Amino acid sequence: METTEKIYQISHEVSELDKPETKDILSNNISFYRFIGGNPSETEDLTNQLYALKEQKDLLIGIFRFPFRFEGKKRFQTATTQYFRMKEICNAVIYFHSDELMKLIDNSTTIREANQTFNSIEEQTIQSLKQIIEEPGDMNIDFQDIETFINKAKGPLFIHTVEGESFDIPLKYLISTPYLPEDFTDGKQLIINIGYTRDVNMETFRQINLRLHDLFSKADLFKIGSHFIDEPGERFKITLIVNGIEDPIEAPDDYKKLSRYMNLFRKWQRFAEKGKRRFQHLKN
Repeated sequence: METTEKIYQISHEVSELDKPETKDILSNNISFYRFIGGNPSETEDLTNQLYALKEQKDLLIGIFRFPFRFEGKKRFQTATTQYFRMKEICNAVIYFHSDELMKLIDNSTTIREANQTFNSIEEQTIQSLKQIIEEPGDMNIDFQDIETFINKAKGPLFIHTVEGESFDIPLKYLISTPYLPEDFTDGKQLIINIGYTRDVNMETFRQINLRLHDLFSKADLFKIGSHFIDEPGERFKITLIVNGIEDPIEAPDDYKKLSRYMNLFRKWQRFAEKGKRRFQHLKN
């Protein structure tokens, strides 16, 4: 059975972490919490773990996967509540629909292979952001840029990378993939990072920018980054970060936001527990 949650951190490398109670998160890093929704027994633990990560004062991004529709209405309703809980606590949420991920495989794909494919797509999202922040370029995009970008527009976030050698087909088809949100090009904010190899000329670079601006005409362009890929040919690698898209589903009528006082109580509980552990350590 697949693990429903994983924690990742961008520092010098993307790595899966232990639970937040057992390992500190370094400052000025981005933490990702990946969660597969649908199990009602995991809602409370989801809330507690997200709070614990958020208190480390990092930028916390949730990666949420909705269950398959064939798993039943009740499971999907539970996932909807869990999605809005994650959105409430995290700085931003990236969501995936299992039914859309399913379109990337065929009927003969084993369950294990399917899970590996779905996980790799979600983890590639993390890897794309890591590369943007860490790769030196003509125009850099750093942690502070990402933090400001996320905090300026509330709503789901999505990161997508596309590679190619020409723009012979319409750009919307070039970046199209089943799991992209339907309103991906209608986001409120946009970051573009363009990688180019040795033989890409200025006319191609101009066309890339013009067509990206046209496709994302509704978005405010927050920043453009660019970097040289020291390889032969006319290949490009474009990473798009879109913010302020719509939620994939409406909040349940009975959804109750977390109490501010309960949040303070949780903080007091964790502070007291840390104090007890520190006292026990000194005593030993």
